[in-house]
Amino acid sequence: MDPIIDGLQSRAIRSDRVRNYSKILAFLALLACVGCKRGSKPEPWYVGQIRLSDTTLKDNPALDLDAEGLRQALLEAFVESQRFVALAEGKQPPSDREPLLCKLDVAFTREALGDEDDAIVKAEVGVTMELWKAGQFERWKATGMGRSTFNSTDPTERIPAFRRALAQALSQAIEGEEIQLASLAKSDEKLIADLASSDPRVRDFAVRALSERRSVEAVPALIERLSDADREVALRAVGALGAIGDPRAVSALIEMTRNRDTQFLLTLVEVVASIGGPDAEGYLFTLSSGHPNESVRRAAQAAQRRMHERAAVDSPDKIPAFDEKPEE
Repeated sequence: MDPIIDGLQSRAIRSDRVRNYSKILAFLALLACVGCKRGSKPEPWYVGQIRLSDTTLKDNPALDLDAEGLRQALLEAFVESQRFVALAEGKQPPSDREPLLCKLDVAFTREALGDEDDAIVKAEVGVTMELWKAGQFERWKATGMGRSTFNSTDPTERIPAFRRALAQALSQAIEGEEIQLASLAKSDEKLIADLASSDPRVRDFAVRALSERRSVEAVPALIERLSDADREVALRAVGALGAIGDPRAVSALIEMTRNRDTQFLLTLVEVVASIGGPDAEGYLFTLSSGHPNESVRRAAQAAQRRMHERAAVDSPDKIPAFDEKPEE
């Protein structure tokens, strides 16, 4: 055989082998990727004991449910969430997981007239949910409100409408619990990113978590949340900045007091005083000496005293509380 042709054939065979080997590697990589995605599925939260408050259910024709019916609706909502597993009585979660305890309350059921057609009635249901671990003080609370409509001319539509509203309310509360529990496992960096979420619940729970962690890195992003469109988020950001105690927040908090009511101002006085610093000192002095409202002046004066007392306690030049004998 011609050596040139023989060489070309050999190179072609080797090239085919390389291509086949590359395909195999690509296929294995794809399988590994799929496996990673499957393996990255978050672990479920296990729910053990469920406590139901049936006060709103008693003699309530809107839902026409007893406690057992409410329990079943809650269990169905847990299943639909795909994140919570309700344990059967006597069952335990895997050895490395601790079950959550759950309390559910139907806060209200009410009717409201439709926006356009008087015959159309809105059925509204509100629920509150609490989750916690046995022996721990911290509780994770979430609320939900569902709404459906029915035609008042057809009485048979009323109960189904309220049942639909209940299902929506349960789903919303569970989703709130999901967001809250997930935030506990997030890094500070991810929580700070959550502060820019379009969902006010995500922003709210991120503020809570960062407040509990006293995250100094979160201060600039929390300052931005002082102007949050959701009032609850903005107020929680005030508390978070007070808890963290970073002086960078003082000027933004002071700016926030402009054109606010007296009660809000009194709250900000306490927060600013808890942070302290030159800006806080100057602001409290201005309020204590020149604000037209006497209650604000008194609150600022009291806050100044507490701030000075705290500064004296923290001062490194403080005289020791015990008696020291001079060296001879």
